[in-house]
Amino acid sequence: MTELPRSVLMVTREMSGDRRYGLGRSLMPVVDALTNKAWRVRYLCQEDLPTASQDKRYRWLARLRRLPGVASRPSVQQVLGALAERMHMGWFAAHVARQEGYTAVHLHDPWLGLGFWLGRKRLGLQGVRWGITEHGFGCYSRATHEDGLVQGPRMQRWLRRLEAFVLRRAHWVTAPTQLALDQLARDLALPFNPPHWHTISHAAPVMTLVDREVACQSLGWSPQDFHVLGVGRLVPLKRFDIVVAACASLAQRYPALHLHLLGDGDRGGLQQLADAAGFGDRIHFAMVDDVQPYYAAANAYVSTSVTESFGLANFEALIAGLPCICTAVGGVPEVMGSGAWLIPVDQGALESALEALVSQPAQRHALAARAVAQARKAPNLESVVEQYVQLFYP
Repeated sequence: MTELPRSVLMVTREMSGDRRYGLGRSLMPVVDALTNKAWRVRYLCQEDLPTASQDKRYRWLARLRRLPGVASRPSVQQVLGALAERMHMGWFAAHVARQEGYTAVHLHDPWLGLGFWLGRKRLGLQGVRWGITEHGFGCYSRATHEDGLVQGPRMQRWLRRLEAFVLRRAHWVTAPTQLALDQLARDLALPFNPPHWHTISHAAPVMTLVDREVACQSLGWSPQDFHVLGVGRLVPLKRFDIVVAACASLAQRYPALHLHLLGDGDRGGLQQLADAAGFGDRIHFAMVDDVQPYYAAANAYVSTSVTESFGLANFEALIAGLPCICTAVGGVPEVMGSGAWLIPVDQGALESALEALVSQPAQRHALAARAVAQARKAPNLESVVEQYVQLFYP
């Protein structure tokens, strides 16, 4: 009997542009490595949906919003709309898997998984292995709620039951930290982590960093100034307002301090906050594909997120050997270990830690050395890919 070629369909709800800072930053190296191992791999995202299919979804969502009990409740409309959007993407993935003959399908949230499971049953794809990665800290309803998709207690209970139903049917479930996997089990009221659940970390990125002065010159920064770097979506749960406030306060005593924020989102509120504190000319925003020059040029990295399953930008700063100050939330302590200064989500705590780095070069150098030591423990791409291979093709 001829063995089927190894193939996997990776499914996300991202747009192609989201890959700059999102899931694609960690997923694309895995896709490339599998391809180099002679796997056939496709990365399926929202833009792959045919126009006719998108139009059909919009019409269906419009009807959904007019249903009794939904029409007058905008928050319910948003939740059901998000669920339907992801289920539709998962359903489409099932059709692609059948048409293109994939032997494994890996979906990057459980609502995608629900749509795929339904499509798999409808299309008779019982021979296709499939699984889910949970990228939030805990269950998906928690992650989406914290990210602004507001859900009342009844909606949360229903979504958690639905999520548990889907995860029981998957061949595998992964999360990037053990802490995230344990929180997922607690959120779903499970007495233990099921045997088909696995922790698979993100792989340490390969970085080629130039000398700091060269990096500063390429970015137009003064190497004599103190440059603080933050990376991530400019959304409330990242709490960049705390970073701006702390830096603005410190800048009164250290006028050479600058803050650089890399990420997509609403800059207006953060700029207004900086302007009101007299710090407006020393806060800088950018969206870039290559963050390595920024890691090479910065004096310190900060993250004040209220939740992180893993914290990819934190991880990159650690690998770059930057002194890192991070909030001790979610999976961050597991990832950063002793390589970062861990603080609560608090402006005073951030300001105190950051002032120690600004005013004491010895503290800065010691924290950078701890980052380098912690980075040596990070898994490489080869080991991470092998873990996925064992799931896709046991």
